[in-house]
Amino acid sequence: MKPAVCFALDVKHSRQMDKKRLLMILNDLKETINKRFHKDLLVPFAIRNGDELVGVIGNFSSAYPLIKYIYSQSCFHQCPFYSGIGIGELETDTTDVHTINGSAVLCAFAAREHLKEKTKIWSENENTTSFYILAEALPFEPLNTLLGWILETKRNWTDKQKQVIHLIEQFPGWTYEKIGRHLGYKSPISTVSYLLKRAEYQKVKATEASFTELLILYQTLLKK
Repeated sequence: MKPAVCFALDVKHSRQMDKKRLLMILNDLKETINKRFHKDLLVPFAIRNGDELVGVIGNFSSAYPLIKYIYSQSCFHQCPFYSGIGIGELETDTTDVHTINGSAVLCAFAAREHLKEKTKIWSENENTTSFYILAEALPFEPLNTLLGWILETKRNWTDKQKQVIHLIEQFPGWTYEKIGRHLGYKSPISTVSYLLKRAEYQKVKATEASFTELLILYQTLLKK
């Protein structure tokens, strides 16, 4: 048995989507995830039942980058998912998503079903990808609280805040002055600083780090 994080994605309102477009989106997401995260995968992502995407990673520190990527791609394709995430163990050696088993897998599917039924705490809607995490014998609600706050905050970012943050993350060596001048602001340093403060950017980064630290701790506990 191996410590694992399983992802079980189900397209919201898939019956209302054009089937060719649906398969194109799922295939694109499957291929890009498997390429970007190939070193972390225990079970490569694959399409299941025509409107689901399922995969398993073994490196817990890559869970948040994968969540972030799924969220960004769902926004890009305008294709929201119910995203169940299970933390636990993978008991099978197969890479067939139809036959994999273990507590991580069971928790992922249970988490996804929970999303369809639960009373929403955060201001997500049916046009937004939603996430829920379940774990066996480990506290999982702290993870949901951290992730929920991160996504809630990001959904409220303005276009100007997103522009600044995109440049900071794409060009980490750029100063506030260079970013502000690139965007055409008359007072580049103060404007960039103000936008980041209003976006609570530093709080988001700290919360993201805490989320990953907690996952790494869980991986260590599961190995014992």
